[in-house]
Amino acid sequence: MFDEKTCISVTQLNTAIKRVLEGNEAFSSIFLRGEISNFKVYSSGHAYFSLKDDKSTISAVMWASATAYLSFVPKDGDEVLVHGKIAVYPPRGSYQISVDHMELFGKGAELLRLQQLKEKLAKEGLFDADRKRPICPFPKRIGVIAGANSAGLRDIIVNIGNRWPLVELYVFPSLVQGQDAPKDIVRAIGLAKEKSLDTLIIGRGGGSSEDLGAFNDEAVVRAAAAFPCPVIAAVGHEVDVTLIDLVADLRVSTPTGAAVAATPDGQEIAQGLDDMDEHLSYLMKAKIEGLERTLGLLAKRSYFENPSAVYDKRLEELSQTGKRLDLGISAVLARNTHSVEALQGRLSALNPYAVLNRGYAISEDEQGKVIASAKQLEIGQTMKTRLADGIITSRIEKKECPENGK
Repeated sequence: MFDEKTCISVTQLNTAIKRVLEGNEAFSSIFLRGEISNFKVYSSGHAYFSLKDDKSTISAVMWASATAYLSFVPKDGDEVLVHGKIAVYPPRGSYQISVDHMELFGKGAELLRLQQLKEKLAKEGLFDADRKRPICPFPKRIGVIAGANSAGLRDIIVNIGNRWPLVELYVFPSLVQGQDAPKDIVRAIGLAKEKSLDTLIIGRGGGSSEDLGAFNDEAVVRAAAAFPCPVIAAVGHEVDVTLIDLVADLRVSTPTGAAVAATPDGQEIAQGLDDMDEHLSYLMKAKIEGLERTLGLLAKRSYFENPSAVYDKRLEELSQTGKRLDLGISAVLARNTHSVEALQGRLSALNPYAVLNRGYAISEDEQGKVIASAKQLEIGQTMKTRLADGIITSRIEKKECPENGK
């Protein structure tokens, strides 16, 4: 009946259940309404309790990182809305809801709607950090959406005027609270979109959560997200975070902070330019003084004090070089002349006509060939005899050819 190979341990079973429940997307983000019972906070800051209705109960835990942000002190009997995810504790084989946010039910319905919208927009990437654009450091045109004649609008106008009077300021008055405020803010954003702005400020002073509700409206948030230039949100105070704060490229806590974030400090820039001018003047003066010192040292060098000395030395060097060249050329010519004379002597010695001066003669036949033997001539032929001082033409009348030259 039982097969050890197919049996699993209790730990394996509870671990498998943990993977199934915690890995299921349907259990990773749960909004739950219930009544608190057995609420207890431990020294670690973690809170353990149960949530129940008239038929069921579920265990719950809220870690210290979440309890630190509770807006009220929970107690048994409170009806609450919570957000969390299912978690399994394998050692006891139990599951519970791990709560990351909790509100009283009366106020919680609106907060639940807001939380659901927040998660929806977050999944679309509207709050992603990589969407944030840098604020223009030196804007030419700034738009402001705020309540007409409000203190927040006055703060923005005055501070921008003081800090960066070169900017063109466009004001788009709008309702900032009440039922018609979301629609009016969207209208103002549309008007601002028609201008070639470098920065848009959307702001109002502080107020209750209900007063700031217009800035949690989906249409307002989407209009701000689609705006063509960076948006600065200055809504409420530091403790109030609206959805438009999350979608804006920069969030500040006050309208004055928005003016500071949107503009450079003109006086600071002017002072910086003055400091730079002074520093550049110091550097230029130091550079000029350094060059003057260098010029003074150069002026003391001999070729500046007596420039002709440089040329005199070069002329003397040229003269000596000319003399060496003359001597060298003369020596080369003498050697070459001697060589030519020697060659002439050798050529003279080899000249066949040179022997004529010693009484010898050269005989040639009618064709001009040298006669080396009497056998080359016949009786009656003519021949030429070349002497040192002329040529004789003669006819052969007789020839003798003694044997052995006798």
